[in-house]
Amino acid sequence: MKKLFLFFIIFLIGCVSIPRKTYVSLLPSYQELKKFCQENKLDYSFNTLDDIIYLKTKGKDIRLLLNSSIVFFNGCFFSLKNPPFYEEGKIYIPLDLKKIISKKLPSLKLEDFSTKTVVIDPGHGGKDPGAISPWGLREKDINLKVAKLLKKELEKKGFLVYLTRDKDKFLSLKERVKFAKEKEADLFISIHANFNRNRYIRGVEIYYLSPYFSQKLKPFYLAKKERNNYSLKFWKNLCYRNNSISKEFANCLVEIFKEMGFKVTSKRAKFYVLKYGYVPAILVEIGYLSNYYEERLLRSARYQRQVARAISLAVSLLNDQYEKFVQK
Repeated sequence: MKKLFLFFIIFLIGCVSIPRKTYVSLLPSYQELKKFCQENKLDYSFNTLDDIIYLKTKGKDIRLLLNSSIVFFNGCFFSLKNPPFYEEGKIYIPLDLKKIISKKLPSLKLEDFSTKTVVIDPGHGGKDPGAISPWGLREKDINLKVAKLLKKELEKKGFLVYLTRDKDKFLSLKERVKFAKEKEADLFISIHANFNRNRYIRGVEIYYLSPYFSQKLKPFYLAKKERNNYSLKFWKNLCYRNNSISKEFANCLVEIFKEMGFKVTSKRAKFYVLKYGYVPAILVEIGYLSNYYEERLLRSARYQRQVARAISLAVSLLNDQYEKFVQK
């Protein structure tokens, strides 16, 4: 159903080329489903309609979604390094699932994954123009245009949406992070445009916080900064939760952008809004101002709308994926 839905959307907005996913290069990190279940004494079934894999044994209820890093285990959510996938009639399970079902890890409660409030952050503004193309297009202007279009797209879908700025105004990085916290956002999406000395480089880039910083350093930073009654364990669980959601949202963004014909990659980064935010956060570089072809596209209202639609579809896909896991 998900693939049919995506194909229908893509057909309507006139985008092209749907690349085929493959994880063959990662096979050493995987095990075929039947063998995995035999070794771990699990029964399994596969819902071909929703692409959900059910693994069960006494005291264990495990659910996975093809091409998704989410794991639903005994009422809680966890995140895999690599997603399960289907190849040549077989389902392959990532080996790191063993750690999740055998060890006690920080859990993610079901209610934590209901995305209702989204904060969109148009990068730069005011005295900070951001990157400027060789042909005079300012990053701060294109960021704001796309952010406003994205706000409209998400509001059509029923989300409560806030912009950190709705005009040409300067905001510090600290103010942007604080704004998302005050609005109790479920997702923080920072919009930027890229620049490189090499004018041939182009494409959309999706950034999320590196797991090392999120799980090893950030909890200590937040605990020290807040100085309240919350324990370090609380901050560790919160950071684990946020990183898992951010990573899965990055996967959704890459999937949607690819299906819509964009050149796109996801990367780990330590940008301020990712490092010091209190909510799941993603930074999207929507194209290169330094590339002549993409600079022309960034000026185009059609391209701006396509970027906004892609991001809004990814938010919906994220919600849809989590809802599938809790269906009986």
